[in-house]
Amino acid sequence: MIVIGGGSVSARKVSSLIEAGAHPIVISPKADQVIREFAHIGEVQLLERPYQIGDLEGAFLVISATDDPELNQLVWQEARQAGCLINVVDNPLHSNFILPAVVRREEVTVAISTGGGSPALARRMREQLQAEVGDEIGLLARIMAELRPELLARFQPGRPRLQAALQIIDSDILELIQDQGYAAGRAYALEMLERTDGA
Repeated sequence: MIVIGGGSVSARKVSSLIEAGAHPIVISPKADQVIREFAHIGEVQLLERPYQIGDLEGAFLVISATDDPELNQLVWQEARQAGCLINVVDNPLHSNFILPAVVRREEVTVAISTGGGSPALARRMREQLQAEVGDEIGLLARIMAELRPELLARFQPGRPRLQAALQIIDSDILELIQDQGYAAGRAYALEMLERTDGA
């Protein structure tokens, strides 16, 4: 897995790849501090030099995240010849796959895609969701996962089980988690389950 370019866009792509369990190679004469930190802890291999023809040999997936259209074109051409999957950032015509904008809150992941038509719109929507969807949604997902065995044991499949889960989700539990934390939210959810008729 190879990323060409070392700026802030490249840093975001590298962060996403690392979150997915990859250890990419980054090729760029200059690198964002985030990329340097990843290289320092061994999450990426950083080659501080310009891209050269032949760099994609053996690669399966390539992201070209430079602001140089001619360089992106060279990377695209080599990737096609080598049979690589390639994403040229902000250029869907020179990409054979696209990367959605992603918001993550623990186990909750929201992906936004415009089908490559407007990366700027996807980015703006991601920024708005990041501002509006707080860490408490991730904590609620963790609580619901921990209480799932209780839901399965106490409630019949289908509507009864769904209603019990939604009763918790639709309550004021998010505000409680935000104000008092995970433990208070978990205790509240468990109390709601115990008060709900499992028949």
